[in-house]
Amino acid sequence: MIPTHELADKKHPRIIVNELGTLVEYDFTSPHRHEYFEFFVFERGGGTHSIDFESFEIHDNAIHIVAPGRVHQVNRSLDSNGYVFLFEADVFMNDPLIADFLYDHTCYDIHEFPPTYLVEKELQTQIWDLAQRIGNDFKSAHPFKHEFLLHNLSLLFIQCMRTRPAIVPMQTTSNGKIYQEFRQSLYRQYRTLKKVKDYAALLFVSEKQLNEIVKAQTGASASTIIYKQIIMEARRLLKMGLTAKEVAFNLEFEDPGHFSKFFKTQTGLSPSEFAKIHA
Repeated sequence: MIPTHELADKKHPRIIVNELGTLVEYDFTSPHRHEYFEFFVFERGGGTHSIDFESFEIHDNAIHIVAPGRVHQVNRSLDSNGYVFLFEADVFMNDPLIADFLYDHTCYDIHEFPPTYLVEKELQTQIWDLAQRIGNDFKSAHPFKHEFLLHNLSLLFIQCMRTRPAIVPMQTTSNGKIYQEFRQSLYRQYRTLKKVKDYAALLFVSEKQLNEIVKAQTGASASTIIYKQIIMEARRLLKMGLTAKEVAFNLEFEDPGHFSKFFKTQTGLSPSEFAKIHA
């Protein structure tokens, strides 16, 4: 069963820093998910990092971002090292640029908005110095410590944005903004809204217009994107050990039979078959 972790003190948003030092044994972590962000900065890599059932190699001078709700598992090499920064999105709510960047990592599929970044050679020293500065200050009792951590983490995020500015097209056109609003609405409401017409009504556009906008951005229909979101969460829940009936209830399907039929149509497997394969 996949556990879900929370930060201990939800009333006071903060940043927690853990150092990824040399290991005394192979670093195996069971699949789990968080209600907060994990931001990994690797100086030396090695091993693999599974995020939402996709495996990513851990390279030297790499950054990995794990958004809330995603299932992940780190298997890093004995001599890998770096830092992992833990925080809730609310920490950056007063910085729209960073908040949008983090929200994109939360709302978009990992194939649209990949969770890994490779640091270019000329920036490697700068990035690692930033990570160490955050790590060292976290252990201190300096005044304005939180503000210092916030500022330097923001610089790391901005460097990520600069390495891949066009992964998701800039939402400057009206259609681009509608697509962005569609993905944000889908992330918030996929349990209750499962039809294209529901999102078209929310966004004050026709079903045809929404399909055209989504297809222009992704190459897929709006219904395909909606179903992918639902199926991904269903897979996560099944891997957590929930029964098909419990998953159907969690995703607010009318009845378990309807959910099972939907799941098999989309994946080619029944929920029970999927659960056995991925047990």
